[in-house]
Amino acid sequence: MRARWLSLAALAAIAPVAAGCGGVGVSGASEAAGPQLAIYSSLPLQGPAGAISAQIVNGERLALAYAGGRVGPFKVGYVSLDDSNPASGQIDPGGVASDAKTAAQDTSTIAYLGEYNSAATAVSLPLINAAGILQVSPASPYVGLTSSLDAGQDEPQRFYPSGRRTFGRLQPGDPAQGSAQARLMKALGVRKVYVLDDQDPFEVPLAQIVAADAEREGILVAAHDGVSTSSGWGFAGEVQKILESGAQAVFLAGGGGAGTVALWQQLHRADPHLLLLGSSAMAIPSFASQIGAASASTYLTTPMLAAAQYPPTASRVLADYRRHFGVGASPYALYGFEAMSVVLDAIRDAGARGNNRQAVIDAFFAMRDRNSVLGRYSVVADGETTLARYGVDRVVNGRLVWNRVLAVP
Repeated sequence: MRARWLSLAALAAIAPVAAGCGGVGVSGASEAAGPQLAIYSSLPLQGPAGAISAQIVNGERLALAYAGGRVGPFKVGYVSLDDSNPASGQIDPGGVASDAKTAAQDTSTIAYLGEYNSAATAVSLPLINAAGILQVSPASPYVGLTSSLDAGQDEPQRFYPSGRRTFGRLQPGDPAQGSAQARLMKALGVRKVYVLDDQDPFEVPLAQIVAADAEREGILVAAHDGVSTSSGWGFAGEVQKILESGAQAVFLAGGGGAGTVALWQQLHRADPHLLLLGSSAMAIPSFASQIGAASASTYLTTPMLAAAQYPPTASRVLADYRRHFGVGASPYALYGFEAMSVVLDAIRDAGARGNNRQAVIDAFFAMRDRNSVLGRYSVVADGETTLARYGVDRVVNGRLVWNRVLAVP
């Protein structure tokens, strides 16, 4: 685990200084100690999502800088933690748990921003919830974190040992992506689709939701299969089943690793006219850069919209980002900016009780018609927001390219 603490002086310069980590006890105290508050962030700073996480972290830092490092009488510090394995770059469940415990045992902690990956949030959320701390994720779309729809056993209850909701996410969850995929299929003239998942328990429900939504749109689902994309490269049998089904499109709910790249290439070679539809977990540069000729048939749904689709304030934030950090940023930075901003506003709305964890949680869930860089939204009781647009990316010359926006219910 790597931690970074920003003091107020360092914050003004947007420059981190090192900090040690605490122990692993979990505190259920309702008030942070005194006028000094801490906001923790836990994201995969290495590996495939490292570049995305860097933008989210910088967005969080920028929002705190806008606030001058304080809310009313409260000084606010920031700690950035890494939940990835330094050797593999993949999500490290032990590292995630360590991050969450570090935040939970810090008596000054008022909020926790993370995780990016749904599987990581499934590890941290019970620990942060038990400590009575607000958790806001910029991503983590897994349906079971907020709803029982197509979720696993005892979900979402198992993530909330306190019995109270303390988690919210900014990106629309799996139900929104399912609706977006079905609407995309309809727009592309798909009459029959073959649905796949990569057997990841955090992806299987999305495939189920997409299949159900497609049928509601009048699209025939040829089949729904699970296929392992992590244990090999041979997909000849699955490819043959898809070809024989007569489906015009394949949808895969899964990650964008090497096995998925191989599956995508084999599907395209077998039928260059077959539409290849992928979930948001595949909308990453490493996947786009490797699929080659399959790019021509690929459509990937993503919660990231084109910059012009966001309110004018988003353009100003992205311009400030470039001035502060010397590089441009994608809309991922906006999600980091808003995650920090909504927490700071919840502290502000809590007034003199801004160091009371439950008061800040209550203020977050009371957000209505909030104007933000992501658009206007409200927070609903299960932790979802009312943000209701999803994007579609194509792949051109090995790069993700914005294609269209889809409104979802």
